[in-house]
Amino acid sequence: MTILTVNSNDAGQTLFNFIKKNFKATNLSIIYKWFRTNKIKVNGKRIKDHKLKLELGDEVKVYDSESVVKRQTEELVDFSTLEIIYEDENLLIVDKPTNLEMHSPYNICLDLMVQSYLISSNQYDIAAENSFVISHVHRLDKLTQGLVIYAKNKISLDSLLDAIKNKDKIKKYYLVKLTNNTIELGRIHGYIEYSEAEKRGFFSKRTNGKSKECMQLHRWFDEKNNILEVLLISGRKHQIRCISAFYDCPIVGDFKYGAPRNTDKRIGLVAYKLLFKNFTDHLSYLNGKEFHSKATI
Repeated sequence: MTILTVNSNDAGQTLFNFIKKNFKATNLSIIYKWFRTNKIKVNGKRIKDHKLKLELGDEVKVYDSESVVKRQTEELVDFSTLEIIYEDENLLIVDKPTNLEMHSPYNICLDLMVQSYLISSNQYDIAAENSFVISHVHRLDKLTQGLVIYAKNKISLDSLLDAIKNKDKIKKYYLVKLTNNTIELGRIHGYIEYSEAEKRGFFSKRTNGKSKECMQLHRWFDEKNNILEVLLISGRKHQIRCISAFYDCPIVGDFKYGAPRNTDKRIGLVAYKLLFKNFTDHLSYLNGKEFHSKATI
């Protein structure tokens, strides 16, 4: 038998998700069988309802001696180069360098650096967590520099993910250094199809039935030096990169999309500004705040 107690980062999720996150090595068919055969109790009552919402302090018992809880391993990496732009009790904003992956099962990545920092500063205790894992709220491509948000607790993660999804509370601005100034200004609307075989995206003004809708706003930040400001409305993979290539002005250094390769393997793309607005929950203190990357383009 396994006994789990619901903590503040577990509360509010369904019983099924809670069980699935704790028993990562257990086949889903076995977990479903637990529900069917009354192997799960919450606060002493046998439960078959997968969608039961858990509350703080609930005691969950799983009657299966062969399945064990699989915790995240505490893997510490060197985080000395981690650039923290802002931090409070709910979130962390960091400056990602170029050529660093957000997440990787094999290499040092931004997620591991952030987790190592929070563990070392006693802000994240893996052993005390049942289901919550520190992770990024949104992604940047490996070659893109700039600002990334991390949530420190479940309630903030839910709020920030909702803000990213609904696009009305967090505005994400990018600076893009182009190879020329033929780009279209204003509202850019179209469709992107990403090819896994070619590892690149293709932008079109019309859908082919498989492509995904995308949108962004363009204005010059420094027209003399071909530096464009982009307000991202959607967030498709390689969105800014393939839209720039569509207008025959690929990003400086972006060899994959037609620009000459830079010797330092950098591309001229920085997620340079985040603007918070319209939060009505516990993150409302962020409304009106702007955060800027220290990266150069």
